[in-house]
Order: sequence, then C-alpha cells, then structure tokens
Amino acid sequence: MHITLRQLEIFKAVAQCGRVTAAAEQLFISQPAASMALSELEKHLGPLFDRHQGASMNLNDAGRALLPMACELVDRAKEIEQQFVEGGCYEQGVLKISASSTVGNNLMPKILGDFIKEFPKIRTELMIDNTRNIVSSLVEMDIDMAVVEGTCLHPDIDVHTWREDELVIIAHPDHPLTRKDSVELNDLKDENWILRESGSGTRELFDEVIAAQLVNPKIFMSLNRSEAIKQAVADGLGIGCISRLAVWRAVNGGLLSIINVRDLSLKRYFYLLLNRNKYRSGVVQKTVDFILSSKESL
Repeated sequence: MHITLRQLEIFKAVAQCGRVTAAAEQLFISQPAASMALSELEKHLGPLFDRHQGASMNLNDAGRALLPMACELVDRAKEIEQQFVEGGCYEQGVLKISASSTVGNNLMPKILGDFIKEFPKIRTELMIDNTRNIVSSLVEMDIDMAVVEGTCLHPDIDVHTWREDELVIIAHPDHPLTRKDSVELNDLKDENWILRESGSGTRELFDEVIAAQLVNPKIFMSLNRSEAIKQAVADGLGIGCISRLAVWRAVNGGLLSIINVRDLSLKRYFYLLLNRNKYRSGVVQKTVDFILSSKESL
C-alpha cells in the first residue's frame, strides 16, 4: 500500500469543501489532478465519499473515520516544515479561529493583538459566526479552535470554561421603564423585542430564561449582529437583550439605558472549544494557553 501525504491533503480538502473542484482551487492544483489523487486513495482504502448529483460529495462512515487521522498527518507535516525546513520553532504558523459575535467583536481583537506582539510569526485568521455554525465548523475540522458564548454538548468537542459574562436588557434612554430602580419581568410582556438570531448563544439564553417566563414575547426583529441590535434599540424600535460587554460604551455615552429587572439572572460563561479528535500542534497549544490566561477585564 502506498498512501501519499498529498493524497491525504486532497482528501482533507474535498471533505471540507464538499466538491473536488473547490478543493483543487483551494490547493492551487487542477481538478483532474485532484480527482486522480482521490481515486488512487480510494483504490487503496475503498470508497470514502457518498457521491450526489451536481458533483457534491459527503463523507461516508469510512471517510469520517479517516478524516481526523488525515488531518493529524497533514498538520504534523506542516509543523515539521515550520520546525526544521524554515528553521523555526513552535512560535510560527497559521491558525484559523472562529468566535461568536460578542466574544469576537469585543474581546478577541485585543487578545489576538497582544498575542501577535508576543508571537509575531504566528498568523491568526479570525472569523465571526454564531455558536451553532461554529460548532459545525469545528466538528468538520475546518477551523483550529473557537471561542463562544453558547453552550456546546457535542461529544467530539472539548469545552474549556473561560470567563463570566452577563446579558442585560437595553432600551432607548427615554423609555419609561429605564427611570425605575427595578421592574418585574412581567412588566416587559407587551414590549417589542429586538434579539439575536436563533443559533446564537445570546438568543439561547434569552429563550431559556426570559421567553420561558413570558411565554410568548413579542419578537419584533431578529438580527445577527449586536451592533445592529444596539442601533435599532437606540432608534426606539424596541428593547433588546445582549451582553453587558457589548453595550457598556453606549450606556456610558447616554445612547442606551439598562432596564433593571428584579430577580432576573442572565449570567453565563464564554468557552474555548477544541475538537478532541484533531491534532494539536505546538502553535495551537500556545494559542490556547494564551487565550485562557487572558481573563482580566478589557
């Protein structure tokens, strides 16, 4: 049996892209060359994909079993290049990190900026998405790690509790409920809510705590960015529920106000996620350690 590293690299790309053409473009090779390499690999190992009309491909059981091993070998080969061919060490490489909106917009830019100052040869690519999509990308090994505010119970994901956060209810400063020291949650039953989209960690906590008590809250608008929610609330379109971390500047600037609800706890945690089946290079571990140690208030 003669399996090559190039075949495994092409297999990994096809698994992540879902199409041979897209994988070839990603690897800067021709589509026939990618197809031939994949065909040779499947001659040795048997079928690894279920083929569908339109050239789309999904991993079968054998392909899913192979993917973590292929990723580990490809990643280890890249690490060897960085360690020896380039005369480097565990302080250079490229990482793909995904973050949910609150963490990605409010914490990660500064943390990654500090990280790059300490390790200037490690390049990071940060992508913002909601928790549900991020977990899917991590399971498919499209990214190296993630930081999210939503809970994750997937059996293939290692979850590291990172730091505490809290959701607050925000309104236009002229809203009558902002003038009270505190209100009952039931006082909000007739309000128009402007919320994050389903699949986000913020919406998950709102549905679990607030929607469960109000039964049928009036959801006026769902938006997939906290900035859009803040703007809509500042324009007087309704009230919102987002992280205190995301609104403190607007509150201090008088653009928004917080409605204090009696006996309402909306505390949660941010988490760092890793695929337990994916090989963790020295670069990955350095980044994980740095992020987890960054717990001071920003």
